[in-house]
Amino acid sequence: MAAPVGIPPDITYLTAPQLLGVMFNWGLWGILTVQVFIYYLCFEDKPLVRCLVYGLYTLECLQTALATWDAYHWFCAGFGDLGILTKPLASPYDSPVIDAVVSLFVQLFFCWRIWVLSKSKIMASVIALISIGQAAAGVTTGIRAGIIDNLVLMRGVLTPELAVWLGGSALADTLIAITMTTLLLNSRGNMKSSDLIIQKIITLTIETNALSASVAIVTLVLFVASPKYPLFISPPYVLGKLYSNTLLAVFNNRVVMNRDTHIKAATHLRALQPHGTTTKLTSMNRHIEISVTRDFGGSMITSTDDERMFDRTPDSDSTTKADLERV
Repeated sequence: MAAPVGIPPDITYLTAPQLLGVMFNWGLWGILTVQVFIYYLCFEDKPLVRCLVYGLYTLECLQTALATWDAYHWFCAGFGDLGILTKPLASPYDSPVIDAVVSLFVQLFFCWRIWVLSKSKIMASVIALISIGQAAAGVTTGIRAGIIDNLVLMRGVLTPELAVWLGGSALADTLIAITMTTLLLNSRGNMKSSDLIIQKIITLTIETNALSASVAIVTLVLFVASPKYPLFISPPYVLGKLYSNTLLAVFNNRVVMNRDTHIKAATHLRALQPHGTTTKLTSMNRHIEISVTRDFGGSMITSTDDERMFDRTPDSDSTTKADLERV
C-alpha cells in the first residue's frame, strides 16, 4: 500500500526507533521499581550502599520522565511535523549522559567487589579507569549531540566519542565478567551448598554483564551501519536500565532460602527488625532463624529441619546460610 501524500515511504525508520526505545524503557523501569521494593523490604545495608541504590533509582526515574517527554513531543505535540522526528529534544541527556553516569557507578561497584575478593588493586584499577573513560566519553557525546540538534547529522560528527563510550562500556563489562568468574571459581570449596551458591553467582554475573555489553555493541553497530536513519537511538534508552537492574539483581540475589521453606514472604518482612536482633520462626518441620547485622547484606538467614537439629553430621547440607553476604 502506498503511503499517503506528504508522508515518506520510509517513515517507519524515523518513528520506530524512538517509540520502541521509550516503550522498552518503561518496561525496564517497571522491573527496576519492583526490584527496588524487594530490596527495601529485605535489606538494611550500610548507608553508602542504600544511597547507591536509591540514588540510581532516582536517576532512572528522571531518565524515564525525560524519555516520556521526548515521546510526547515526537508523537503528540509534534504529530504531523516530520521535521520534529529528527530533533533529539532531551534524548542526548536522558540517554548518553544519564546512561554513562549510571554505568559508571555500577561498574565501580563491581571494581570494589573485585578488589574485596582478590585483594589486588591492579585489575580493579584497570577496569575503574576504563569505566571513568567511557563515562566521560558518554557525557561528552550527550552534550555535543544536544548542540548538533539533529539525529541524522550526528553520525558524521560524534563517531569518535560514541565509539569510546560504547566500546569502553562493553570492554569494562567483559573484563568484569571474566574477572568475577575467575575469582568465584577459585573460591569454590568442598561444600555442595556453597558451590551451588557460587555457581548461581557466576551465572548471574556472566548473563548480566554480557547483556549490557551486547546492547552497547549493537548500538555502536547501528550507529556506523545506518547513517541515513537514527536506528541507534533505540538501544541506549534501555542501556542505563540494564545496569541498574543488574545491580539490584546482584543485591536481591542474596535472598537465599532453603528450597523447602514455606514462609519466605513472612521471613522477608521480619528481616526489617532492628540491627543486632534475632527472630526464630517455626513452620511445619522447618526452623528458621533470622539475624540482622551491620554486615553488607544486612540479614543472615539460617534454615534447618527440626528433625535434624539435635542430630547433625559435619557434612550435612541441612543448614543453608546466606553465604552471599561475603561474595
